[in-house]
Amino acid sequence: MSHAATVATRYRRNARRGYIPVPVTFHDTIIIGPFTGTWSASGGINDSGTLTEPTDFRVDGQVHIVRVDTGSKGTITLVIHASLTLEPDGTIVGTGPWAVIAGTGAYTELHGQGTGHAVVVKGVVTETLTGSVHFD
Repeated sequence: MSHAATVATRYRRNARRGYIPVPVTFHDTIIIGPFTGTWSASGGINDSGTLTEPTDFRVDGQVHIVRVDTGSKGTITLVIHASLTLEPDGTIVGTGPWAVIAGTGAYTELHGQGTGHAVVVKGVVTETLTGSVHFD
């Protein structure tokens, strides 16, 4: 194994132990109505799968969501708080913070947070969440 590969492996191992926050990016597509969709993540998490939003409520231009991402390695439960704005072309844009609140399987000791940006067009949400994660 090369020196660079060894350093990268140690970095990831330490990140899993909670020593180092690692950048992460989630890409999500959600269908409004059933509030189900797909997700993929790269960086500190490399997984993908389906998602559901069992809790979603709106108050005065704010949306508060509990989302469960189910992947091949376990589940990740996120909470998202977004401010919504209506653009002149009719699209809805949401921005705000997100945080990991629970996990199962490989994600049992996952923690993370960041910010998100979403666009709603014709009942489909396309969203990117960026931030960092670490494992205890």
